[in-house]
Amino acid sequence: MAQGLRHWLASDQGIRPRTHQSYADHVRLHLIPALGRIRLSELSQRHVQRMFIALGNRRNRYGKPLTAASLERIRATLRVSLNEAVREGLIDGNPARNLRLRASPRPRA
Repeated sequence: MAQGLRHWLASDQGIRPRTHQSYADHVRLHLIPALGRIRLSELSQRHVQRMFIALGNRRNRYGKPLTAASLERIRATLRVSLNEAVREGLIDGNPARNLRLRASPRPRA
């Protein structure tokens, strides 16, 4: 999976530089450490769900848990990369497609 993610990042996607940098950060910091050893053909929704449970328990550099918005952006990066793998015929379906993340608490007025 790690090699596939790196290949996807290296391909010309026609996206803005800042978006590409965000994708690269998500891949380097979260996706490869959690899913890098799993073969793309063996990746399941269970693997993805376990990764997001672990990410939900992780702390950022300020000692706070990752926000729901950060988890959504990481999931978006994973979905985009897996959708490309589906388009290329490397996998049949996207394991991150129907994933539900925990809801973020709404601030009180």
